[in-house]
Amino acid sequence: MRTFDEVVQIVLDMQRLQGPVVSKMKDILDRYDADWVLPMPSHENEPDMPPLTPMLIGEAVDQMAMRAASVRPFVTCAAIDATKATGKGSQAMATKRRRILAATYHHSQWPLGRRRFFRQMSAYYTGSLVVLPDFKTCLPRIEVRDPLGTFVEPQANEQLRPPGYVAYITRHSGSHLRRSFPEVQMEMGGPIPKVEDAELWDVFEWIDEDQIMFGLLGPVRNIGTHVNQRVLTTPWKMLSQYENRLGMVPAVVPHNVSLGRIAGRIGSLLGNVDLQAKLTALDILAQEKAIFPDTYAIGRMNAQPSIIGGVWKDGREGDINMLMDVESVGVLRTTPDGRTTQLVDRLERNFRTSTGLVPQMGGETYGALRTGRGIDALAGMAVDPRIQEMHEIDEVYMPHLNKSIFETYKAFWPDRQYTLFSGWAGDVGEVEFVPRGTIETTENTVSYAVAGADVVQQTQILGSLLGTGAISRKTFRQKHPYIDDADHEADLVEAEQIEEALKNSILQQLQTGQLPLHVASMIHGYVVTGDSIFVAVEKAQRAMQEQQATQAPAPPPGMQAPPEAMPGLAASTPQEMAAQPYQAPEQQQISVPGDLTRMKELMRAGVPVRQ
Repeated sequence: MRTFDEVVQIVLDMQRLQGPVVSKMKDILDRYDADWVLPMPSHENEPDMPPLTPMLIGEAVDQMAMRAASVRPFVTCAAIDATKATGKGSQAMATKRRRILAATYHHSQWPLGRRRFFRQMSAYYTGSLVVLPDFKTCLPRIEVRDPLGTFVEPQANEQLRPPGYVAYITRHSGSHLRRSFPEVQMEMGGPIPKVEDAELWDVFEWIDEDQIMFGLLGPVRNIGTHVNQRVLTTPWKMLSQYENRLGMVPAVVPHNVSLGRIAGRIGSLLGNVDLQAKLTALDILAQEKAIFPDTYAIGRMNAQPSIIGGVWKDGREGDINMLMDVESVGVLRTTPDGRTTQLVDRLERNFRTSTGLVPQMGGETYGALRTGRGIDALAGMAVDPRIQEMHEIDEVYMPHLNKSIFETYKAFWPDRQYTLFSGWAGDVGEVEFVPRGTIETTENTVSYAVAGADVVQQTQILGSLLGTGAISRKTFRQKHPYIDDADHEADLVEAEQIEEALKNSILQQLQTGQLPLHVASMIHGYVVTGDSIFVAVEKAQRAMQEQQATQAPAPPPGMQAPPEAMPGLAASTPQEMAAQPYQAPEQQQISVPGDLTRMKELMRAGVPVRQ
């Protein structure tokens, strides 16, 4: 294990090595937040200039990141024995491990974390992710760290392995550190006083394969700077140290694929944006000078011109300036150069071309496009190579992060019984597991159906492949980013198709007269009370069978036949609809006891009887 002094020296070396890259990232962040000062000629009473140009840096970062984050990758966990459907090492266990990852994503708010991560990749061409145990919830948690405060093991750009060690520098208030680490209190011999003020302190977090260490760097002197260059005289102090149970670094710091060092296209265009803002501000000042030109006065021979009252009055106030010893007054009129605005437009076009911005994403279109279909076709271009590279970087590094999630479960809570809801679309159930028995292997893959395409484009591409017969419906469901469980979704689709077919069959029989109206009303009554169409049909079937199996009762007084024996709405002719005596089937004969009164009633109703 490295000692505290060795860790301090390594962090200092990484700060010096990554200083230029971090400085360039800071410049991009300042433009993204519009937190920078435009250098202009300094004159008294010069007006303050707000941001005058489009937020091109923010648009370039957000547009690429939002398109990349709109598609969720498909996570696959390996089955030890792919031929087994259930049991140990089966496909069912592999599916459960995938649902464990989904539940961890859900509890880490990973959908929002992915958007922040892709913004980092879009702006800085690097990102920072780490998996840490959350002892309050007893769950691993994915955290998106600030790349400006992330210092990673130096590697060549062609190396794609996870880092051997990483250090994070974050800021905390003095009161928080005094509560968390009593040894830093000044009355206990530490450097942090008890006075409550706005001073922040830099704290570094060191993670390698053997240990995790926290240390105090010192107070923050420059609030606007994320990372201060430290010297050996800074009061470094170790706060805590414990063993890394995972045996691996649960962090990834991916970067773009470049010819040399990490370099972002946006960082090289900062001068373009600054020049646009400066030219626009100068053009506005020139226009103001043209509207309110300077005035001069020519004095008389051997006399000094002067203003009566000593103060020149603005013409917009309506007052007259009284002059003494003045021969004539003139005005210096200037016309701003119209090429300035053309140059600003040219610079903006160069920026949009270099960053691949789509005008439609910002609500802008071209005059030649007049139909909505044409605009959609232009905005929904083919696969974007920049987004494709971001997706492929995600495919390479995310499996290591998923392994870190599995190892965190096994290292800290191996025998805990979990019941978690995954929170992903298509998965409406809960996953129950014990890490020691369920996490049999940590192998997994992360893949995009069509790397570089957003969610709309993926739907169109997969739909075209399905329509041409190139892929099956199952493959379509497996590759679509909005379908998490392809088999479960297929079951739902089949159930809906059967339900729709049953409804159409009932409607057809009702229209052709094969289904009595009162039976359809009975089915509808069951459905309204909350039963499914299948249960309603079964209940109506049982009710009709019971009615058909029940012997008709004696007619009430004043009636020639029992009402239950009449056809009702099932009558097909007006004669059947009219009142008429009931005619029993000719073959039916009922044997009754020797009750003459009952016999007479049956005979009046036309029922053949025998004694």
